[in-house]
Amino acid sequence: MAHSSRLEQKLQQEILARKNAEKLLAERTADLQDTDNTLQHRAQILVDKTATLRQEQLELEQVRLRLIISEKMAAIGQLASGAAQQIQQPLGFISGNLNMLDDYLDDLHLVIDQQDQCLKTSGYFHLFKSGQSAKITKLKKLKKKLNFDFLAADMTSLLDDCIDGALSAQKMIDDLCEFSRTENTGLAEEDINDLLDRTVNLASSELYYRADDVRQYGNLPKILCDGGRLVHAFLNILLNAAEAIKCKGTITLRTGVHSSMLWIDIADTGPGIPEDKLGKIFDPFFTSKESGTVSGLGLHQVKLAVEAHDGRTTVMPRMGQGTTFRVMLPIDRYGDMASN
Repeated sequence: MAHSSRLEQKLQQEILARKNAEKLLAERTADLQDTDNTLQHRAQILVDKTATLRQEQLELEQVRLRLIISEKMAAIGQLASGAAQQIQQPLGFISGNLNMLDDYLDDLHLVIDQQDQCLKTSGYFHLFKSGQSAKITKLKKLKKKLNFDFLAADMTSLLDDCIDGALSAQKMIDDLCEFSRTENTGLAEEDINDLLDRTVNLASSELYYRADDVRQYGNLPKILCDGGRLVHAFLNILLNAAEAIKCKGTITLRTGVHSSMLWIDIADTGPGIPEDKLGKIFDPFFTSKESGTVSGLGLHQVKLAVEAHDGRTTVMPRMGQGTTFRVMLPIDRYGDMASN
């Protein structure tokens, strides 16, 4: 009897322990369910925030591209105001020379008409008859009066000037059109010296009355780069250099290779950069010019463009003696990319 009672007691204990275990399991299951719900909720929040961040990143990229385009358009506007005058000069040569050629042709027609009258005879052997002899004398006097030999020689020179002027105007227009393209041109093998020449040609209207350009180029290997973006960067430096020169000065462009880097120096003979502004010149929206006249993004865009090519930009001012901007671009990285 006592044995049966003990078994019944143990059974009751096991039943109670089992109920407690089931209760604990249910509580733990509920806790896990709550934790799972919380994690799912947080995961959804993370997904939503990730989507928001991506959208904000896309919007920021669009803003950045608009700023680049805006800065480029501002540079184009600045260039165009002087380019019109620069283009007018070769076009003036063309127009003036063509007008002179038109007058020359009228004179040549007179000579040719006189010759035709001399040759309209019954035969060549009658040229020296008294009537024909007078016509020949008149023809010689006309040729002497019109300076026929000079006209014939000068026509060639005028035509050459017209051709050179037309080519010069076309080159400037082509460079402006190339520079004004807003789409990404992508990477291509470029000669930095050629890009600098293109930049100087674009800025020629700004440089004409401000500075003489001196080019001291080294022998550079071609690199894989975004040529349009680098031209824009060089142009910003060049325009800043031109604006810094108060009287007629000099802008010197030098290039070379040091170790695994290309270097490009653009030096002006302006007054230099004050010490208190030196650390801010690459900051966005910083400008030392009159408020509202510029965006203050020019040198900041230079920094971004060079850094996008894994390069770096430094400035070396000498108060009262000018400023030198140095751009360093790596060679090896682009060579590896080109070989892949």
